[in-house]
Amino acid sequence: MNVHLKHPVIFLFSLFTLVSVAIAQPKGDGKFNFNKLVDLDVKMKTETKVIGNDGVIRTTFLEEHFVRKGSAAWIERIIPSIVPAKKKSKSGSGHEHFDPLEGARLVELEKGQLRLSFLQTDEKVRVGIPKSEYPSIGFDGSWERAYYMMTPQEYAALKPSARNSSSPDAKWYEGDDKENYLRILIDFKNAIPLSIERGNLVGTRSLKITLTPETLKEIPKEWKNINTYTPKVFSDFAD
Repeated sequence: MNVHLKHPVIFLFSLFTLVSVAIAQPKGDGKFNFNKLVDLDVKMKTETKVIGNDGVIRTTFLEEHFVRKGSAAWIERIIPSIVPAKKKSKSGSGHEHFDPLEGARLVELEKGQLRLSFLQTDEKVRVGIPKSEYPSIGFDGSWERAYYMMTPQEYAALKPSARNSSSPDAKWYEGDDKENYLRILIDFKNAIPLSIERGNLVGTRSLKITLTPETLKEIPKEWKNINTYTPKVFSDFAD
């Protein structure tokens, strides 16, 4: 199957393929509850810095709207208003290109079954993604990562940090190895990290994700109207 992707999508921790932090022994204190569902409206900011062998420093900054409702997680890239609207492009066979960054991603867990959809809000289309195609769009199939920003295995590999937190409900954790560092400020009340910092110790690669959660007042309008969208499947975009 040949599906047209204008650029690859890599989610959450894998967003820029910066580092892979390997921790040998599980040290998490078990306080984080991966069965706790907290409805939240989150503004998420991601900053990266990469210094290449050519001496060029490359930095990126992006914002996303992250919403949790029940056992579902919605994430949508925030596009600055000065960016012109994209024109739909098609392949030689007449198929539209599929760009996962256009619109929003919805990860739902129903009766233990995960369902992944992309919403193309301009076309009012909901694209269902089968499990076999998750690698094609960079999704690892983890509902925990989509909802909590980390998996139980990753949390178990962390150890408490001496770094002070200004929030009584949040605590810093760390997970260093010989080449990389990982720092996570975990909000136990809302079951979500407030800050994620990772990179290599030599300082040539770094990633920082800052999350600002608020009480969810209502789900996004497009999510509310999802049943009115035209359903499509991933193969509809294949040659």
